[in-house]
Amino acid sequence: MTDAKIAELEAKLDKEINQLHEALESKGVNSRGVTDVFGRRFSVPVDAEHKATQLVLFNFDNPHNRAFHTSWFGFFSSFFSMFASAPLIVFMKKPSSLNMKGPEIGAGNMWAVSTNIVMRVVVGFLSDLLGARRGMSFLLLITIFPIFGMMFVTNGTGWIVCRACIGIALATFVTCQVWNSQMYAKKVVGFANATAAGWGNLGGGVTNLVMPFVFVGIYNSLSCPEGTPEVEKWGCNLVREDRAWRLAFLLPLALHLVGGIGVLTGRDLPDGNMKELESAKIKQKGNGMVVARTGFTNVNAWILTITYGMCFGIELTMNSIMAPYYHTYHGFRAETAGSLAALYGMMNLFARSWGGLLSDWSNKHFGMRGRIWSCWIVQTIEGVFCILMASVTLGMEAPHKRPMTQAYTYLEKIKGDTNAKWVPVNNTLVMECSTLQQSPPSDFMIEYDVDDSMITMHEPPFARDGAAANCILHQNAAGLCLFLMICFSLCVQASEGLTYGIVPYVSRPALGIVSGMAGAGGNLGAVVSIRAFFFSGNLRRDEGLLQMGIMVIICTATLFGIYFPEFGGMLFKAGGLGKYDPQLVKPPADYRGADSMDYSKKADTTKTADADVAVNAA
Repeated sequence: MTDAKIAELEAKLDKEINQLHEALESKGVNSRGVTDVFGRRFSVPVDAEHKATQLVLFNFDNPHNRAFHTSWFGFFSSFFSMFASAPLIVFMKKPSSLNMKGPEIGAGNMWAVSTNIVMRVVVGFLSDLLGARRGMSFLLLITIFPIFGMMFVTNGTGWIVCRACIGIALATFVTCQVWNSQMYAKKVVGFANATAAGWGNLGGGVTNLVMPFVFVGIYNSLSCPEGTPEVEKWGCNLVREDRAWRLAFLLPLALHLVGGIGVLTGRDLPDGNMKELESAKIKQKGNGMVVARTGFTNVNAWILTITYGMCFGIELTMNSIMAPYYHTYHGFRAETAGSLAALYGMMNLFARSWGGLLSDWSNKHFGMRGRIWSCWIVQTIEGVFCILMASVTLGMEAPHKRPMTQAYTYLEKIKGDTNAKWVPVNNTLVMECSTLQQSPPSDFMIEYDVDDSMITMHEPPFARDGAAANCILHQNAAGLCLFLMICFSLCVQASEGLTYGIVPYVSRPALGIVSGMAGAGGNLGAVVSIRAFFFSGNLRRDEGLLQMGIMVIICTATLFGIYFPEFGGMLFKAGGLGKYDPQLVKPPADYRGADSMDYSKKADTTKTADADVAVNAA
């Protein structure tokens, strides 16, 4: 056989082997046997920087998939605890419990997202220097204490302080996004970031769904603490309510503990933890001044800080207000209202991933300009759906600035009478067009032969000579509101995924701080929305939604200002703005990002492993 024939056969064999590798890698298999710099074999295919080129969902191995799964669960835990109060506020605010008024509740919601603004920037900065993994674990474990404190607060001030401290944990979003950006290649980073963050955001929906049922289960299991001063003052049922919502916080506490410990089982970067890589001279030691200066002087980072507030900030706002909205305005029990409100957050199960996929698809076909255009289109539609949801009930009467009136409840069966009817609840008042849920008075239970289960009370449709039928809760508007809320939510979550399809490109040397800036913008957007539209009670909920939707459309237009010299922007191609560079102060030419490795300086421990890989490949 001639040398030419042998060379031809070798080339053919190499081609077939590469095709086999590509087929296996497409299924998430590291068929080439690539190892990290210390000789540990990756379980998934990786690129030249050892970042995963596939997101294999049912794989929990270190480093890539362990980071993915522990990061989304850690973020999920923080979201769950952050909004655990929302579906239980109808019990917390009662005089027999914390005796809170509207302004105190609004302040609690606002402070819960406010404390996280600075923390997100700080955690982003520390992620560049110390690693996202340790930052996430610290946030989850330190906030166990205010969660525990929620079970012992005695007034609105204590409740606000605990909520503000619990809100610090939402900075786990930044660590989640930085960690996944460091673990996954650019071709899949949009999908990986969006899915991890989306599953984390899911905690806002799950807590609205789960906490009311946890509360009811605990309430039903508690016996009456007879003879105590609280029972003598408020009665057995109200005391049981108070104790039940407090004990319900054991669940978010447990989630934080599991999440904080689970994160520590991961690895900082694909090739190892930061300290060992820096000791082996494989990774450059971070420079805090360079990182901060680079991140804070990037125009694109500031624009994304604004626009992320119009998607993630809106989600935080909606998670705070929707359960009370469905309870008070549409007349649903707390469990039902929580379940309906949960649907807003539950869209995170897939909608944010859709946004990430759309971002990656747009990049494949239209480059970075496609990513930005997709983000602007979807987020603008988000604002439109917010306005449409508000418009459904604007012409109806709402429980807004109305006097107290006689409370009624609807009984399906009454002692001595099989006909269902509305009956007044003795010595109980409710705001007109509003809903109250509590156990009935003892004389009412005796009169109508009902137990101490909590019942809903509100003004019946025939009250005020039939004018009460115009109230939102009697207009059957919940179905259409729910449909538009889901459409609204789909766009919100997709916009979040689209935004973090752009963030990793802004500045690799300052990836953490840019992620932190954008994340902080999300919380700032929530503070602005809650304070402007849902704080003092001067606006109806639907009026607040209308104005919030208009704000989203206006602020989203700032995306037209994003420009990358090498990629272009929405209106200009690459180089279309001449010498303009959004990176106003550039980092030193030899400064690399926190996830950038120098593989020419591999540790001695990898020589044997590299030789084994070479033999296997041959």
